[in-house]
Amino acid sequence: MVTSWMARSMNGAPAGSSSEDSLPTKIAAVPLVLDENSIDDIEDEDIEEELVRHRVNAARTLFHQARGDNDTVNSTRSLYDTDVVYQMIHGRRYCGDYYMPNDDEEQTRLQMLHLVYYSLLSKRLTTVPLSSPSKILDIGTGTGDWAMAMGDEYPKAEVIGTDIAKIQSSAVPLNVFFEIDDAEEEGGWTWPDNEFDLVHFRHMAGAFSNWSNMYQETFRSLKPGGWIEILDFDDHNKSLLRFFGDDSDVALLLRTINECAQRSGKPRGSAHLQPDVLARAGFVDITVTEKLIPLGTWPEIKEEKNLGKHFLVAQLCGIESFCLRPLTEQLGWDVEKVRKLCDSVTQSVRTASLDPDSKGLGFTMIIVTARKPDGLVVDVDEGDQGSVMTATLANMNGNSTS
Repeated sequence: MVTSWMARSMNGAPAGSSSEDSLPTKIAAVPLVLDENSIDDIEDEDIEEELVRHRVNAARTLFHQARGDNDTVNSTRSLYDTDVVYQMIHGRRYCGDYYMPNDDEEQTRLQMLHLVYYSLLSKRLTTVPLSSPSKILDIGTGTGDWAMAMGDEYPKAEVIGTDIAKIQSSAVPLNVFFEIDDAEEEGGWTWPDNEFDLVHFRHMAGAFSNWSNMYQETFRSLKPGGWIEILDFDDHNKSLLRFFGDDSDVALLLRTINECAQRSGKPRGSAHLQPDVLARAGFVDITVTEKLIPLGTWPEIKEEKNLGKHFLVAQLCGIESFCLRPLTEQLGWDVEKVRKLCDSVTQSVRTASLDPDSKGLGFTMIIVTARKPDGLVVDVDEGDQGSVMTATLANMNGNSTS
């Protein structure tokens, strides 16, 4: 259910309110460019300094200047809601019971990850074959960077980004709107049937208790022939533990995070990315693509090395974000015990990522796409076949896609 809105004047000030001091800082949108000058010149041994700069000055992004005023407008639907409660826990800001913080440091990290994913997809925002879409939905939009970029790429489409928190920029393309909404709200989604050309989920593992329900609501809300796209990591066990071992601090962190997720009723992992889950919801033309995101400086190709450096900084800065609330609330750990483990894991991952023998160290991004049937046969994107690993699984309903 979408919560109520306050009106906003065209100068950005909320009507009937004189202060936004209690609201999250809004980080400006950034263009889709990884700034090579900010990280590419950094020597491997200076990555620790980059981590310190990130934490000290979280509101400063590592990217080029934000979009110009002529490209944006303060949307009257891109508003905050006074009913949203933000709480400070152990020095980090959270919304509701979501396990990840949404403060300035985390917003900057999410913006960096957005550009990492964009670069990973060969400078594409989506892998589905969109043709003149009229309406696009981004669930769990976070800082809203993907939604704003889609609004730029498809100016004739209406792009809606939803999230439980209002941390998106108020300066957005004319066709982009943000709404405060809990996708698991009892009663289901409020959008009509057959409404969207694309429903997009990215990095939402651990956010929902019932992914089957998410897929059913998506199926209902999509137009016939419309697409769903889900991007998430695997469970990390295969890609990380072969570099660290079962008795390492990294393995301990992975086990505790998974235990916390199970206790919370919102499990992590990659079970929601299995094709049969989507097939049961009615989807066809299901594809599963895996791409390895390098963690560190081991790739030989310059673009992938730059990608690995950005991803390393983003992940190291996110270790505490992933652990702090779950371990203190679900397992009852003391906050200093959590931070001690996070510091140890940060050092272990940083050391391994800079080891010349660490080739192959990284996270596996799984991209799942599927289509609501409309009786037509379409060509599905089988991904690029370059130096990043790609694997595709065809139509689960037995229909050829080639």
